[in-house]
Amino acid sequence: MCKIVNMIMMENMENYEVKPKKLVCVRFPAIPASYIFDAQDLELANGDLVLVNTESGLAVAKVLGFPSEEEAVGLDEIKSVVRKLTEADRDKLDLVRAKEQDCFRFCAERIRARNLPMKLTRVEQMFDGTKITFSFVAEGRVDFRELLKDLVEKYRTRIELRQIGSRQESAMLGGIGSCGRELCCAVFLTGFQRISVKMAKNQNMTLNPTKISGLCGKLKCCLAYEKESYANLIDNLPKPGKKVFLEQGEAFVVSINIINQSFVAKLADRRFVKCKVSDILTEEEYSQLGEQKAAEHNKPKEPPAAAPPSGQAPERDKERTRPKRRRSSRQRNAKKKRSKPA
Repeated sequence: MCKIVNMIMMENMENYEVKPKKLVCVRFPAIPASYIFDAQDLELANGDLVLVNTESGLAVAKVLGFPSEEEAVGLDEIKSVVRKLTEADRDKLDLVRAKEQDCFRFCAERIRARNLPMKLTRVEQMFDGTKITFSFVAEGRVDFRELLKDLVEKYRTRIELRQIGSRQESAMLGGIGSCGRELCCAVFLTGFQRISVKMAKNQNMTLNPTKISGLCGKLKCCLAYEKESYANLIDNLPKPGKKVFLEQGEAFVVSINIINQSFVAKLADRRFVKCKVSDILTEEEYSQLGEQKAAEHNKPKEPPAAAPPSGQAPERDKERTRPKRRRSSRQRNAKKKRSKPA
């Protein structure tokens, strides 16, 4: 009997096809990171506003794209999208945004009244009103217990005071960078990479803090966009100060040009030459070249051509020694008259 039941269950499992999940990547307004949710049977497109269920409650997010199931491997739990925003939801969202502005004004007033060393950046309320998050920037730790009491007494809901960094602040507020475009962190970046001064050095950029820093005061995120390309190109070039062998002789590298794959070297006689990577010789090739030059130098010279007998000058010498014929004054005057117009 048990065998028959097991066989029936196995047949049902074979006939049952696991339907693949329709995943969607969304981003919240106050968080630069992206999250993966299950779109279920909803027809969504890039840029749509959806209502999702988070650990803190219902929240509004923006659709960024549609990842594959391989990209979602390793996630503990994938929450589902509740629905696409309706007209009623949009009207309620306007009321939520108006309340966020009121919360921002009240919190900023209490910060000034209590003289706290913090700068309020953004206020976000959950769509269902169960939680209000106040994001602020500060240099160090801030004792905001009294401020928290004021906020709880005012709004009678769950309050979270979150300290963020300057890069997160720029992502929340947005702005225009030195390139003339919107900040990458506020438009499409889903996370912050670690940026170092070495990236700017590899790209031959001027190490001026005002040139390589963004609105947040940190190094620009775009320095990491071409990091791998420059790292591959710079590996082919010799480092400044390195000794290289050229056809002109031994030289030391003074500077390099990564884009053109060329470098400037200084020879032993203090001459500067511009070379390419292909011009570098190995030590063996350089020694062989020196031997060839030495052999050519020691090669006996051919005897000079026999000189003509004395008293007989070559035809070319005769033409050179022939005196030029000078014109008389009558001939010069006649030429001037002919050259005058009639």
